[in-house]
Amino acid sequence: MGGGSGGQIRLGTPSLFHSVAFFPPRVKNSPVMDFLRPENLLRFGYKDCVLCEVERKGEEKRCDRCSGRLGQRDRLLWEIHKDRIRRTAGMLSLLYPGLGHFYAGRVAYGIFWASLLPLSLGLVLNVWSGVTFGHAFLLAEAGMIWWLAWLDARRGPREPVAPCEGACPSRIHVPDYIALVRENRPLEALALVHDKLPFAAFCGRACPHPCEQKCVRNEYGAPISIMAIKRYAADIGYEAGIAPSSEVGEGVPGPKVAVVGAGAAGLSAANTLARMGARVTVIDSNEEPGGMMRYGVTEFRFPHESLLSDVKCIFARGIHFRGGVTFGRDASFASLEAEGFDAVLVAVGTWEALRLPGAGGEDQGFHDALSFLTRVRKKRPPHLHGRVVVIGGGNVAIDVARTALRMGSQEVTIVCIESRETMPAFPWEIGEAVEEGAKLLPGTAVKRFVLKDGQVTGFEALRVERVDLDPKGRVVPRTVSGSEFEVAADTVIMAIGSRAELPFIPPTAVRKAVDEKHHVFRLIFKGGESKIAAYACGDCVRGPGTVVEASASGRVAALNIYGNLCVEEVGKARYRDNYRRRFERQEPDRPEWRTRRQAERLLPGKSRGNFEEVEKRFTEDCARHESERCARCNLWL
Repeated sequence: MGGGSGGQIRLGTPSLFHSVAFFPPRVKNSPVMDFLRPENLLRFGYKDCVLCEVERKGEEKRCDRCSGRLGQRDRLLWEIHKDRIRRTAGMLSLLYPGLGHFYAGRVAYGIFWASLLPLSLGLVLNVWSGVTFGHAFLLAEAGMIWWLAWLDARRGPREPVAPCEGACPSRIHVPDYIALVRENRPLEALALVHDKLPFAAFCGRACPHPCEQKCVRNEYGAPISIMAIKRYAADIGYEAGIAPSSEVGEGVPGPKVAVVGAGAAGLSAANTLARMGARVTVIDSNEEPGGMMRYGVTEFRFPHESLLSDVKCIFARGIHFRGGVTFGRDASFASLEAEGFDAVLVAVGTWEALRLPGAGGEDQGFHDALSFLTRVRKKRPPHLHGRVVVIGGGNVAIDVARTALRMGSQEVTIVCIESRETMPAFPWEIGEAVEEGAKLLPGTAVKRFVLKDGQVTGFEALRVERVDLDPKGRVVPRTVSGSEFEVAADTVIMAIGSRAELPFIPPTAVRKAVDEKHHVFRLIFKGGESKIAAYACGDCVRGPGTVVEASASGRVAALNIYGNLCVEEVGKARYRDNYRRRFERQEPDRPEWRTRRQAERLLPGKSRGNFEEVEKRFTEDCARHESERCARCNLWL
């Protein structure tokens, strides 16, 4: 990857990430004949031409100003502009039904909605013979027409998508990148994933894959191994070593944006802003970027080398990184404004671990999951002795238990208030932990900890009958009276959740929703506090979530920030959506397609003894055969 001086640098030590700028050499796009070469798609961004039905890509008349062949910057500007068209169309429809549809170019819909209102009012006048209940109903109908026209104009045209794509928080074109892998084009598949999600390596390993839960193949055997196919494309694509380009327009000074937080939301926002030509600086209190992906996920699930693949690709776009800088202490909104930044995005995640009442410090045998995993990742693991009890039922608790087993603990027990069937952790993760030797104690709540000579020796527990939620959404376990029993423990690790710590946001600041669906808010400072445009997104707004959800939030925040800062640039985006997906013949179902292929895995006895990655990558043959199982349902909607 190119550094600021044009030389090669190697990532991996904390010092290399501290206050370093990465600037790849600027390369101009290739001629028309080469613009669909795999390396150019990775360098300059994916283009819909790859799977378009047009045979002579970029040469036919319909390709002129088609949004399918846009570079990554114009592609994102067009996305912002289309959203702006939808919002303007909604406001125009408040003036008169159908007016917004005409503005958006949906002429047929405009005629339909514009004609409904006079028809309805004409019907009222033609049968008018005094005020009756029926006339009131017709007048209410006219108001309903007005409201529905506004709703349809604001929503805009929506093409049906495959269930897997609709279930993905990042809205990746899942069937299309599966089709590219099926055609043995993994580099193009990675370029398509990067169009919406910069964490292909991570989400190919540790994603909850809601797309697979909605796959139509669930009705015919088992879902497609979508996550494993994504990992295959990511690993093959990253091995090519092609650095991306920011594709900054000549003579176009991009806005200067600071992103506070180098986790999934912050890096996704920085990546999107850099693709549009913004000058981005990422600030984080840790020495290395990656957030929870770097410090909160175990090595056997997500190796450090794989993280570097995602991070290198992001920082190769010319993004600065200031590591070891705590916002609120070493930097502030006022200091960033003084440095000339145009906007600040707060995406600090949820790093404050929750603890149970009565829990002591590490010297007494108590640990929280985030600190524990961070120390293990930094090669400074705490000393564990005797019986280890992990309190919590989520994926983090499962990771902690499996990590403790790999550190030599002979007895590890996972205690949670939920039943085995309702534990928040993924069922396959729970099964893997049990196979490696962890014990489960579900339906159990901690009543009080027991200490002897300043060291924890266990805790008194109660059986849990059910788990309810209070009006504020907090978990309330309903325990069984008189069911007390003792659980012995020499080390207690709490994995009961985390929350955001935002002491640097003034208490008088007001949050204004920008995109509630993706948890993006504008921070408005009152008085003379700060005039810089400030935003917040990701887990620090919504609470702990997944990487793919945080990435989607960061991407939407970046699009809104750039749209607000560069109004004129976005207004120049005028293209046509002439792209039409290439037709594929629908294949009849085959018996062998009803069996889901699995990647090679380490046996539990071997995996427990080291931090080697448990699940391996698909082979080329396995990836091709698994992608052939896709039903191509996106072509028949």
